[in-house]
Amino acid sequence: MQKLNSKIKCLIIDDEELAREGLEEYVNQVPFIELVATCASAIEAQEIVDKNKIDVCFCDINMPYLSGIDWVKSLSNPPLIVFTTAYTEYAIESYEVDALDYLLKPISFDRFYKSCLKIKENLVISDQEIEDDFIFVKVDQQIKKVWLNDIKYIESQNNYVNIVTTKESLLPLLTLKEIQKQLSDKFLKVQKSFVVNVDFVEAIEGNSIIIDKQLITVSRTQKKEIFEQLTQGKFILKK
Repeated sequence: MQKLNSKIKCLIIDDEELAREGLEEYVNQVPFIELVATCASAIEAQEIVDKNKIDVCFCDINMPYLSGIDWVKSLSNPPLIVFTTAYTEYAIESYEVDALDYLLKPISFDRFYKSCLKIKENLVISDQEIEDDFIFVKVDQQIKKVWLNDIKYIESQNNYVNIVTTKESLLPLLTLKEIQKQLSDKFLKVQKSFVVNVDFVEAIEGNSIIIDKQLITVSRTQKKEIFEQLTQGKFILKK
């Protein structure tokens, strides 16, 4: 089974401060989950979801103005949802909106961790499906099929992108932003002109990464974050 390329990004939504703090403490104990933000309402959560990649929301149901269930129903492409509530009567309705899990307060860490494992398994399965994905791009007079697994890196070249694969290089009339929308999480933007497939990164040298002897400079402002995503916690440093 394939491992996720980065930590699972989560959002906590609850109008009770103590409940938010309790879930935040639980999240901090799970190494494969990263907290993006905590919100006191579904309306506040909407702003976070619009601006960030969120994999899963731990969402209360009974909140003022807009309930958790009504909020999820309003989302066109919702992340995974785990409802957290003190009320058992919402269980059936929660599964009608395809909630992944339903945690009844007070939530034990054991039950929370089981839910996290369920989240991880679900996202790994989704990631495997993406691994077999492909895109079509127009090159000269042909519309060519490109398997995402074969792409080593993509370089922006004015109004074109240079897609370097294991078999060839393609130069379709596209922007980097347009093609990024079709890529999986294994593709990482390391600077304004380059997106790389992390599976093909062979080494890190100073402020650059190496793919097939090609030195690609990494953004200085994002170097630490990019390094962490590339090494995925597997960098062994002798102390």
